[in-house]
Order: sequence, then structure tokens, then C-alpha cells
Amino acid sequence: MRGRYALLHRFALATLALSVLLAACAGHRIEPIPAWPLHTVQVDDAQLAYRVAGTGPPLLLIMGYAGTMDIWDATFVARLAKTRRVILFDNRNMGHSTASDASASMERMARDTLGLIQALGLDRPDVLGWSMGSIIAQEMALARPDAVGKLVLYGSACEAGPVLEAVDRMRALSHERFMAELFPAEWARRNSDVFARLPNPALPPSPEALASQREGLRQWAGTTDRLPGLRGPVLLLVGEEDAITLVQQSVTMAGLIRGAWLARFDGGGHWLMYQNPEAMADVVETFLRTRQDLLD
Repeated sequence: MRGRYALLHRFALATLALSVLLAACAGHRIEPIPAWPLHTVQVDDAQLAYRVAGTGPPLLLIMGYAGTMDIWDATFVARLAKTRRVILFDNRNMGHSTASDASASMERMARDTLGLIQALGLDRPDVLGWSMGSIIAQEMALARPDAVGKLVLYGSACEAGPVLEAVDRMRALSHERFMAELFPAEWARRNSDVFARLPNPALPPSPEALASQREGLRQWAGTTDRLPGLRGPVLLLVGEEDAITLVQQSVTMAGLIRGAWLARFDGGGHWLMYQNPEAMADVVETFLRTRQDLLD
């Protein structure tokens, strides 16, 4: 089972994310996240580990289910770090962050992230969440709209059911079938070297940590009824061929959030970040630098 958990950890499974159509690129060299200095800070009952890259306005990245900061695509992060102070961190019980007996509920992890923002003295940082990380980002913005800036929701969801179905379905697959699900079949055929280029996590998650995250997803009440009240600019990113979180889910969310941007990447899957990091980063940067009054 350890191999299965390590595999799940490697690719950060789970959930849903201008209508913009962009072609997925023909492949790129994916390097591991550089060994930027590792820092820790006490937040509530957990010690959260984080790294910082670049300078400029802060941009906080929140990882998804089973993942750690090691598996962000380095090209994507480096592109963002040209103009941003990018902060990566491990959720509680994951990677270099300390374990806790407390459950990893979506609300608790949102409080963790808000606590990290406060501990680092960040002034309303922009936030980008991937998959489960985008759920955490939603809960943060709904609970404390004064504490966060713009939101980028990559592979997002507003209800727990589809998320749990995707997690459980992927966990039940054989290794071969799991690998086949990572990218759209045609793109993977043309870019077969991508599997050897995927980043490796430094510390695989424990079965207990994954079970805690899954339970947190199971207990999550969703945000469908609350999204119309979400204030602040929001960008949703999704791949047109995302087999884990279907594009229609992001379309639905965009319709619930006043003034939301929706970027739909042609040929992109749930692991879009590894397919086309440059174009994805360009869309994010365009959104982040657009004046607030033009987004309202």
C-alpha cells in the first residue's frame, strides 16, 4: 500500500477549476522544485513548513489532496516568481509540516492558511489553490474576505460528492490504469516522456494523513449556496479534457460568482500544470495584474 500512497501523493489527486481557449503545448522539461530554504512557523496546533521564491506582491499557493509543495511544476512557479513573491507550503500532516491529531477538515485547513498569512505578515495576498487547495481557498475567502486578495481556483469544486467519487475511483485503479488517467490520451501519446519528468515528493504522506484529508472532504458541506456571496476577483482554470473534474463544474461555478473569469485550456487535463505551465502562468499573471476596477 505504501507505493500506492506515494503515487497518489506524487500527483495530488482530487477536485474540480474571459473564456479562453489555449492549446496544450507539445511538452517541456519539468525540473524538481529547487531547494529553496525551508522555513517553519507555528500555526495553532501545527507547525507549517513553507518556501518562498521571487519578489513582488505575495502569491500564496495551496496544494491539493495527497500533495506537498514539492510537486508544484517548477516552470510554472518560476514563471510566476518573475513578478511575484510566491509562497509554497505543506498542509498540516503533509510533507515537512507537523502531524496533529486534529482532523484535516476544509475549514481547519482554511484557518491554518489564514494563520500562515498572519504569521508571515502578509497583507491580503493573492491566493492560488489547486484541486482540494481551491476548496481551502474558497473557505478562506468566504470566512475572511478582508484577509485575501484575488483568487485563482485551479481544478475547483463547490460540492463534495464529485470530489470523493474521483478520489475513490483513482485509488481503486491499477498502477497502469492510474497512469493512463493522468493526461488526455492523445496528448500523452505525443508526449510520452512526461511520466519520467514528473516531480518526486520528498516525503510521501502516511495512510493516516490521506484518510484524514478524505474525511475532511467527506464532511465538507460545499459552497454552492455561498458562492454568490463571494466578494473579490476570481479566476477559474480548467482543462477541457479534465477527466477528474469535468469542465462543466467550473462553468457552473463561474456562473455563480459575480464577475468571475473562466479560462478553459483546450487539450488540458487535471494535471494541466505539467502540460502547459507557461501559458497557464501567463493567464494567471494577466488576471493578477488587471486593475481591480476592471474586474468588478
